[in-house]
Amino acid sequence: MRRNVPLRWIAEAEARRVREIARARQAERELLHGEPSREADSVWLKRFGRAVRGAARRVVNGRSGPDCAPEKFTDSVDADRVLVALLVTDIVDSTRRVAEIGDWRWRAVLDRHDDATRRQIRRFGGREVANRGDGFLATFDSPARAVRCAAAIAETIAALGLSVRSGVHVGEIHRKRDEISGIAVHVAARIAAVAPPGKALVSKAVHDFVAGSGLVFEDRGSHRLRGLPDAVRLYAIGGADGCRDANVIDLTTRQVA
Repeated sequence: MRRNVPLRWIAEAEARRVREIARARQAERELLHGEPSREADSVWLKRFGRAVRGAARRVVNGRSGPDCAPEKFTDSVDADRVLVALLVTDIVDSTRRVAEIGDWRWRAVLDRHDDATRRQIRRFGGREVANRGDGFLATFDSPARAVRCAAAIAETIAALGLSVRSGVHVGEIHRKRDEISGIAVHVAARIAAVAPPGKALVSKAVHDFVAGSGLVFEDRGSHRLRGLPDAVRLYAIGGADGCRDANVIDLTTRQVA
C-alpha cells in the first residue's frame, strides 16, 4: 500500500516548508547582521532539499519509521551551540599581592595556583577554556561537578595563602575551535565578581539543575549584575554538608556585599 503513496504531494508540502524556514532565517540574519547571506541560504536549501527527498523516498518505499535513520542534516546556526556548566575563578586582590611580594615571587605563587586549579578541573571532569592570569574559565557537562570543583579549588588555593572567589552558571554557549562565547559566559564572570573572598556563588539555574545531588545552598537573594538587564538570584554553597566529596569541605558563606 505504501508504494502507491504519491511522492509529489510530499515533495510539494516539504518545499513549502523549506521556503518558510528560509524566509525566517533570512529575516533573522537581516535583524542581527543588517544584510542577508544568499550564498548561505543556497547551500542550506540544497542540504535541506536532499534530506527532504530522502525522507520522501523512504515513505514511498515503505521504509519510514523508528528503525529507519534519516539522512544527516544539521542547521549550521545551532551546530556549535551547546548547554554547559561554566566555572569562573578569580584571585582576590591579586594586584595588591604582586605589589607586596614582587614579580618574581608572585610568578612562583601563580604557577602553584595554576597547577592546583588545573588538577581540580581535571579531577571533576572539566575542560579548561582560558587562563586569564588571575583566574580560570572552565566548562563541565555536569553543574554538580562544577560546584564541587569550585569548592575544592577554594580549599586548595587557601593553602597557598591566596583567596579565590568563584561563580558557577549553566547556559548555552557558542563553541568555535578552542574558544567559547555567549551571554552565559558573561553571567558566570559577573557572579564570580560579586562572590565573597574564598567563596563560590551559583545562579538559580545551577541551583535548580542540581536538585537531588546532595548539595545544599543558602539563598543570597536577587542581585543586579553589571551589564545585565535583569536581576539574577544567587545561592551560596552551604555548610559542611553542602559539598560532600572525598574530602568534606566547610564553605559556610557570609552575606554578599
